[in-house]
Order: sequence, then C-alpha cells, then structure tokens
Amino acid sequence: MSLIDNLDQQTHLDGDAQLHQRYVTAMFEEIAPRYDSFTRWFSYGMDAGWKRELVAAVLRHAPADARSVRDLACGTGDLACAMAEAIPAAAVEGVDVAAGMIARARTHARISYRVGDATRLADADGSVDVVSIGYGLRNFPDHRAALAEVARVLRPGGVVAILEFTRPRWLVWRWLLLAYLWTAGMLYGWLWHRHGPVYGYIAHSIARFVTRRQLVADCAAAGLTMVHEGHALGGGMCILVARKG
Repeated sequence: MSLIDNLDQQTHLDGDAQLHQRYVTAMFEEIAPRYDSFTRWFSYGMDAGWKRELVAAVLRHAPADARSVRDLACGTGDLACAMAEAIPAAAVEGVDVAAGMIARARTHARISYRVGDATRLADADGSVDVVSIGYGLRNFPDHRAALAEVARVLRPGGVVAILEFTRPRWLVWRWLLLAYLWTAGMLYGWLWHRHGPVYGYIAHSIARFVTRRQLVADCAAAGLTMVHEGHALGGGMCILVARKG
C-alpha cells in the first residue's frame, strides 16, 4: 500500500501548514527510490541543463570566498553534489524533510545531510554564503517564510539559487502545460507506484503556486536582489539567483 493512500490530497494541501507538510513529506518518502529516474524521464533530460545554468549563475554571483552552502529540499543530493564540485572550498550540507530522500542521498567528501525544516534552519544569522533550492519552494507550506529564513542565514553578499516550476501567466499555455503534466504525472504514478496522484501532484502544486514575476517580487520582499533571471517552458520553469544586501 502507498504511504499516501489514506491521505486525501486536496484536504491536506488546502489545510493548515501541518497538514500540508504531512502530505508532502509522505509523498516524497514514497517516491524517493525512483526520484532521480523520474526527474530525468519527466523533463526529457532538460533537468540537467537547467541545473547547469543555475550552478553557472551561482559561480558568477556568489562571494569569491564562499565556504558554506546549504541545499534545501535536497532530495537525493544531485544539486548538492553539483554545488560541491563547483565550489571546491565550500562545506555543503543538504537539508530535506523526507528521511527516505536523505537515506538515498549521493555521497561526497564535503557533503553532509540532515532531516530538517527549511523554515527553521539551525544556522546562525548571516552565516551561510550560498543557499540552493531545487524544486522545493512550491512544496513548502509557506514559500515566503522559507525565503525569509534564507535571507536570515545568508551573509551580506551571499546568494540564493532557485530552480522551480512556476505558474505560466498566459492562460492558454498554462492550461496546456498543466493538463500535460497532470496526465503524464498520473500515468507515471500508476505505472511506478500504482498511485497516480503521487506525480499528478506536480500539476496541482504548480497551479497553486505563483508566477515567475511574483516569485521575483517575493524574493525582493525578503530582502533579496535578483542578479540572474532565466526561464524555460514558456514561464513554467524559472532559474533565479538573488543576492542579500
């Protein structure tokens, strides 16, 4: 039986922060064993290119003496590993609410992993040079609270790198994209987990999320200044880097 068979998706995602987090955590525990394969197949390989663009933008804008990186919603650690390779002098820590993801995280000499909440990080104020978040913001119960927490732990001049699905502004394209993602997600969910909503959730989460322009505005409201703004999928994907101070 699926971990989320007894959890109604709509009720939990429309509920309070605790209910929302309960569903999202259970979902990622369920998909952890096949998460990497799904990401590659579902994006037709584009995921790797998006991450390369994100890391390249970080290298252009991060402090030259960067020594600490936090990868939030780290999943199985592919972005954390990319950051470790790109910034060899930095100590990298991956943080994720799903213990199943952490258990499958890729190992690297300079990466540590822990189960944790992105809105309540253990780091001191102004102590982190780089924060990366790949496909995580829209899954947090309150992405603005997460951005505020990122701004708190970043040092002045530190950067946050965000790779995320966003809601397209053009209504027709939004409908087409979400219809495709829902249909394909349900199919993958049934084939791989015998539970369609485990991936059909992706379209639902994007429909509930903000547009790229709103996300940029939310970063600004948290005290983060945009220094790189890329996008793909007609506004359905954004690649952002913002600096504190």
